[in-house]
Amino acid sequence: MPAVSVCMGCHAQIWTNSAELAPVRAAYFAGAPLAWQRVTRLPEFVFFDHSIHVKKGIGCVSCHGRVDQMAQVYAVKSLTMQFCLDCHRAPEKELRPLDRVTDMEWSASSPATGAALARELSVHPATDCSTCHR
Repeated sequence: MPAVSVCMGCHAQIWTNSAELAPVRAAYFAGAPLAWQRVTRLPEFVFFDHSIHVKKGIGCVSCHGRVDQMAQVYAVKSLTMQFCLDCHRAPEKELRPLDRVTDMEWSASSPATGAALARELSVHPATDCSTCHR
């Protein structure tokens, strides 16, 4: 989960007086974590952990879309089992350097970038049932 300072990187300049962003500004100025509101809810039998995806170079935009261009955040991907399996079977196209995970505009310079990052970050996603169903 990104720090509120990541949000304020844009929102210090965009929608600065929006009532909907008041909680973001309050958390930022108080130095407190933001109480997130869920946009997507997975079934209870599905285990998902953001941290492993972030540590392996999966960018926020891969699943959440260009939230930097949304007046109000909405779900853009289905997050179905097929969506997840497709990525687990071929994650290279979604991989990015760790310092670019929250960069909405980053794109790979070549198709080889993903393969190189997979090696560098030791990306070997499992596709067996118990990976997500626990």
